[in-house]
Amino acid sequence: MRKLIATGLLAAALASYSTAGMAQSTVYFGISGEPTTMDPMMQTGTTFRTVKLGIHRGLVNYDVDGSISHELAESYEVAPDGLSITFALRDALFHDGSPVTAADVKASLDRIRDPEGAASFRNELSAITDIEVVDNKTVRLVLDQPNAAMIHYLALPESVIMPASWIEAFEADPNVAPIGAGPFRFVNWTRGREIVAERFEDYYKEGKPHLDEVHYVFYGDENARVNAIRTGDVDIIDYVPARELEALEAEAEIRTERTFGPFMGLQFNTQFEPFSHPEVRQAIAYAVDRAVIINTAFNGIGTPIYGLAIPEGYMGYSEETTNYFTHDVERARELLAEAGYADGFEARLLASAQYSFHQNTAVAIQSELAKIGITVTLDLPDWANRMSKASVADYDFMVMGSLGEITDPDWLSNYYYGGTQLVRNNNSAYFQDDRIDELLDQARVSTDQEEREALYAEFADRALELSPLVFYMWRDQSYAVRENVQGFTNMPAFLSFQSGFSIENVTVE
Repeated sequence: MRKLIATGLLAAALASYSTAGMAQSTVYFGISGEPTTMDPMMQTGTTFRTVKLGIHRGLVNYDVDGSISHELAESYEVAPDGLSITFALRDALFHDGSPVTAADVKASLDRIRDPEGAASFRNELSAITDIEVVDNKTVRLVLDQPNAAMIHYLALPESVIMPASWIEAFEADPNVAPIGAGPFRFVNWTRGREIVAERFEDYYKEGKPHLDEVHYVFYGDENARVNAIRTGDVDIIDYVPARELEALEAEAEIRTERTFGPFMGLQFNTQFEPFSHPEVRQAIAYAVDRAVIINTAFNGIGTPIYGLAIPEGYMGYSEETTNYFTHDVERARELLAEAGYADGFEARLLASAQYSFHQNTAVAIQSELAKIGITVTLDLPDWANRMSKASVADYDFMVMGSLGEITDPDWLSNYYYGGTQLVRNNNSAYFQDDRIDELLDQARVSTDQEEREALYAEFADRALELSPLVFYMWRDQSYAVRENVQGFTNMPAFLSFQSGFSIENVTVE
């Protein structure tokens, strides 16, 4: 028998909850918050991605090794001129028993790229100018120009395929019984407690999934989440606090799955003084000692970043720019004076109290900036309200813990592109620079790797000069897993937030 243990507001709701009599192949996944929506085209954080990757699949997805995996598409072919991609669909069923067809693909992707819609990656898929239903099992995406990153954007958890009939019936209320084609079928959402999904017997991958049920249990309190994995009330947890890693790894019945890839830094609201001045943004890059953040917020676990958050080995990485912003308080003061702020200023820093590493990063930055005369007031809502504030630019500057959404360097567009940006997903800095837009546009359509490398190298120089974002460190992203649970994978580097995909491989011994 399992009894969910929680603290605070969850305690009363969970006190009487038990899972006696459940099948042995049930996994309880302790996630660090409750999703705010079940609409899969919305990117609202890692917790919702974890859930949706159990329920939904796209034409393609990222597999556990970081490669592009053919999912609802059995194969695809890019036209020689790069202006279309044709997908052949496999025989797959949705959870309502209906077959996955080209019409469903068209309805799903049309919904995402709708210029009047609110999909998180609407801008990225707006490069699709038409979707042709060739036949019931063949669909062609027509592009306005070649797009080196398009297949990667189609692999995102937000590019899932749903039945056209569901979209027509429930688009106004996407929280009503979502229907996907993934390994698990949505059962129910008990607000404040959990989302339950059960094995989809007709999943297109023979022999998968191995589990009968997955319970995604909400633990907004990280201490309660860690306690739950220790006591066996849950089998997997996300966002293991750095201070708990060593102790959990010492426990015989628990292992950790760790990777680097997420980065920590700052994003500035460039619409207003003082952060409309590049000199001010650069000053803050120089002023903060990375070691203070790593030690304060991450228990000494992390790697400093002094340039852009591009991992070594990724296109766009440059040894020449890795030490662009050394820790230099005097240089920071000089830059503030050049911008007209020799005596400093006051500013509000948005972070979140829901994750201790977010809050402690903000505390460290507050302390460091005081040394150059910047008085920082902390704004620490829960994660849902932090996201809401970021989306409407209700902040002066904000702590950013994120990663590149895709393994193609066009992920940088999501933070820096201001040209025809339709939806400000991560570029809520309201930053715009004509040359940066040109470089990103040119690199996106180029099919020449050397040309792309040169374009991203110039981009890096310009991005560091203007610094609408400042990167401070690579952080360790960790899950904790009970030893009797096998098959869960913390996906590599930038794909860590998509690790919920691996739930189809999980078994319980």
